[in-house]
Amino acid sequence: MIAPKLDTRQTTPVASLPAVKADVKDPETLTLILLPSELLIEILRHVDGRSILQCSSVCRTLNRVIDSSAELQYHIELALDCMLDGPPSTVTISERLEQLRTLRRAWTLFEWKKEVRVPMPGFCHAYELVGGVFAKTFSSGSIDHNQSGSRRFISCWLPSSSAPGHTLVRNDIGISTRDFAIDPSQDLIAFVQSDDDLVNNSNYTAVHIRTISSNVKHPEASSPILRTLTPSIMTSAFIQIVDDVIGMMFWMELDNPRITIWNWKTGQILVDRDGDDLPTRISDFSFISNRAYMITRGIDGGSIQVFTFGENQHETNHVASLSLPVLKSRHFVHCAIHTGPFVARCPPNTPFWTNQEERMYVLSVDYIQMDPHIPRARPKFFLFFKNSTPLRYIRKYREQRETTPFEVPWEEWGPHESRMLHHQVPYQWLRYVHGHRVVFPLQSSNTQVMDFNVRKTKRHVFPPQPDSKASVEVIDYPTIIWSDGLFPGSIETNLPYRVCRRDELEGFSGVMIDEQRLVGLKSPSFADGDMKDLHVFAF
Repeated sequence: MIAPKLDTRQTTPVASLPAVKADVKDPETLTLILLPSELLIEILRHVDGRSILQCSSVCRTLNRVIDSSAELQYHIELALDCMLDGPPSTVTISERLEQLRTLRRAWTLFEWKKEVRVPMPGFCHAYELVGGVFAKTFSSGSIDHNQSGSRRFISCWLPSSSAPGHTLVRNDIGISTRDFAIDPSQDLIAFVQSDDDLVNNSNYTAVHIRTISSNVKHPEASSPILRTLTPSIMTSAFIQIVDDVIGMMFWMELDNPRITIWNWKTGQILVDRDGDDLPTRISDFSFISNRAYMITRGIDGGSIQVFTFGENQHETNHVASLSLPVLKSRHFVHCAIHTGPFVARCPPNTPFWTNQEERMYVLSVDYIQMDPHIPRARPKFFLFFKNSTPLRYIRKYREQRETTPFEVPWEEWGPHESRMLHHQVPYQWLRYVHGHRVVFPLQSSNTQVMDFNVRKTKRHVFPPQPDSKASVEVIDYPTIIWSDGLFPGSIETNLPYRVCRRDELEGFSGVMIDEQRLVGLKSPSFADGDMKDLHVFAF
């Protein structure tokens, strides 16, 4: 990617950079810092942001040179905020750096710039929030429960702190659809056709690949429809897009779940697993990247199973099995997993975007007692962990050229790479995760935001304001889950996070989140009630 051109009016001229004076004794460092300042900056331009930050700690000379360059400062701040630079544009490096710091300040102090109500009338059959776009399939009147799909579609580019947003309504998309997924950065929508349109030919599942903007076949798709055979009627399904792949996990009458992954551009099926091809007692499925996914399994205390695919045609590799805490007695463990949506590239008119490898996963863990002689209590917890955990085992598997999966006990990864909290209120709406931030509902009918990107550097720390409406606290001490007959001993987890609260978030049935906003919803049931308005809090 070509870096944007520097605005010479807003950056320090090379001629006025600080003179280089050696203040270290290490010969290699001394050789480096004796180079002209402009060459030092040119070298460091090709180094990642975290390494530049480390270089600034080597000596005062390097620190002065780095501090004098807006471009190097920008690379450092991007890395610390888990962001990536956007494509070249008229926005200068200095302007991008200022926008990045302004956005960080708003999230750190939990101070949004404006609140906007966006009308979203009608029932909601399926919905998405991706890349600043909220979309839903809907009907204007009451829902017909004899039909499994909807033909009306609305997409809304939500207002930001600097732009008003706009809405696109299609009264008939040409098919009845049960679910859909979007990636606005690719102008891509994938509609899962419902059984309403397949009465005479229901032995396959059809996914239509179209553009959001014009509802026609996507120009990068070799075929307008992706298909897979389904021997019986589909009872439930969900669909996800990650770059060049589309994945579905679905259930059919009297059958085990099935996972199908296509390359939507070529039409090739990369993964098609069901029955004997899948482990037993599967609860859920989520992508890690466009060539890796995980499933949750509910036996032997529960586990997270990590897989890669697509490296060789139709080959799936079981990379690792990450165990959940050991249990004291026999339980079935139901684990639903959720993460933020993926986008293939930086959204339009955006100077920077979230690094897709820097994300949180939220595991909703429900323990179901299987011994009939023991009271059937159902303890519930939320488990939070970063994408870096499964990615580390994927890299290790490839580097060591393993052929059998890693069996990873809870003690190896859980205590220091996760945070386990008591389940308080169930989520009614999805899309409550974006990057390292997670919306967490409370029993008080309020909502808090948990930010797991706790910076260990003092760079540009924003102290709380005296008149602030927000409550902000860093949780860097352990959470202890006591045994209560479920675990052999107490469970300690330590992943640090910052928690933010404001009274204005009270009373919503759900709150969604993306890079620039929170979206509150009042409707208690998305399928059987009028959504009315989206309450957008723009940062």
